[in-house]
Amino acid sequence: MSYLNVETTFSDTKITDIKITEHDETPELLAMVEEQVVRDIINNQSLGVDVVSGATMSSMAVINAVSKSVEAAGGDVSALRANRVTKEPGPDEEYTTDVVIVGMGASGFMAAHNAAAQGAKVMAVEKGASIAVSNGLRVSGPFAIDTPVLRAQNSKLTVDKAFYHMMSYSKWSVNAPLVRRSLETSSESVTQLLDMGYEFREADFRFETPFKGDYGGFHLILNPYSERINIWEKTLKEDGVEVLYNTTGEKLLMDGDKVVGIEAKRRDGTKVTIHANAVILSTGGFIGNKQMIAEHFSGVTFNPAGGSLSTGDGIRMAQEAGAVLDKTFGLCGNEYGGTNTKAKRSAKQDKFDQNTAFKFGFYGVLNVDAQGNRFMDEGKLVDYPMSFGSEPIMRHSPFYTVVDQAYVDAMREIGLYEYTRAKGAPDDWVIGEYFKGKVLTNIDADLEEGIKEGWVYKADTIEELATFFGTENLKETVEKYNEHVANGFDAQFGKDPMYLSPISEGPFYIVENEFSAWSTIGGVRVDENLRALNNKNRPIPGLYVAGADAGSLYSTPYYDVPGTFYGLAIASGTIAGQEAAKFSLNN
Repeated sequence: MSYLNVETTFSDTKITDIKITEHDETPELLAMVEEQVVRDIINNQSLGVDVVSGATMSSMAVINAVSKSVEAAGGDVSALRANRVTKEPGPDEEYTTDVVIVGMGASGFMAAHNAAAQGAKVMAVEKGASIAVSNGLRVSGPFAIDTPVLRAQNSKLTVDKAFYHMMSYSKWSVNAPLVRRSLETSSESVTQLLDMGYEFREADFRFETPFKGDYGGFHLILNPYSERINIWEKTLKEDGVEVLYNTTGEKLLMDGDKVVGIEAKRRDGTKVTIHANAVILSTGGFIGNKQMIAEHFSGVTFNPAGGSLSTGDGIRMAQEAGAVLDKTFGLCGNEYGGTNTKAKRSAKQDKFDQNTAFKFGFYGVLNVDAQGNRFMDEGKLVDYPMSFGSEPIMRHSPFYTVVDQAYVDAMREIGLYEYTRAKGAPDDWVIGEYFKGKVLTNIDADLEEGIKEGWVYKADTIEELATFFGTENLKETVEKYNEHVANGFDAQFGKDPMYLSPISEGPFYIVENEFSAWSTIGGVRVDENLRALNNKNRPIPGLYVAGADAGSLYSTPYYDVPGTFYGLAIASGTIAGQEAAKFSLNN
């Protein structure tokens, strides 16, 4: 979040009331913060309170804002912070069910619904404080085939067409039977969401994609965020699914080689044991686990856009039970711009109230690596930011964007759409429609903010520009790049001339970008039934893995079909829920 203001009321000796007066957080998440953090500060007269799982930034913003109020009122902030609120574990809890699910994101939610629909008794544990923390509630929509939405407009899209494209794109590096089954199941998954109350409209996604027009399969979700939360909560209640929130799955219970439940822990340390015939792991990958990121993406520096609650719990639990990892690992990149840990307002979402200097890195201008060398066709970051564009900047993160004053002026005055149209962008420039009317009116102040924070530098010469971040080859790179611009042809990487912009009119700017991603790609090897496999490619009885924890669904680079991450997540959850219920009820 970008800002939060509080009004704090004091008596002579204590804090008596806290009201959040201004904020830009979603109301549902803020309500959890008010319910837990504000209550705990007042009840315990302490600033050493727990944050809300899934709303850490908002929780810390409240604590810091109250700290400033206490300081302004002459109170002892250090004493309030030192007064740590500790919670004692309760007595051990034990449950028995047919199917237990670890993680209630999109795949976990669909798994719960489908297992219950098969007649299974279902329980779930969720690390977050509420279903509202799920990234699966915030997505734009799924890619799906042969849905009621598409049939109503006589779509020509078929499973065969999507399947063979995805297999060709991935060079058959994914699990073909599973991908095909997921595409075949996508209609059922979307139909279930429609029955719950979701509304969709088939829409051409703003990026280049092979599936648009008569062959479009992207289903834009029309329900606002608050409605989606209500739909999920209502569905889980109707299905009789009991969800234990603020509870983290820790290990699988084994009977020989068979999985027979889980051990979990509540946030206060209470031990929870759930006996079940089948377990579904759907904890969302490991975007929030720095150790796993370093292990699988050596040398990559990036600032996660996805939820920090996704720390690889499900993958670790499966490995401890004998499951093996599949071979493909990647990241589903953030398409909205670069980020930087030094920045207060990184471009983590599609908001122009965040620092717009980060937009330059995704506008098709010159990007260089830490040595000042150019490394890609930057136009791919405009047209294919989540697939082809993501891989180079992940490999070369942090990467540096270089522009001159004339370009800054153009983005402030006319914006990327008009600027690029004047340079020859065609009438059917797909991404152009998204940029229409989007002008960086605050770019001057945003650049100054970046300079103060240390991730932007401004200089009168390219030589001086190169010194700040140590990009020693920058002068030679800029000279060569300007030759490409003057020739109207990128002889190095073949970038479309409409994305070639000169760097010639000082002062000059360099922006340090760290790679940002929504989710990891890669995890446990599974078969077409989402059963976890051991090192002999045999299924581990009773263990299923769905969504981002499953390592056999997603391609790297990320598919060039917008909506496939969410589409495959809900389809895999549907399959896992049905298969786990069938196994459980027959054993």
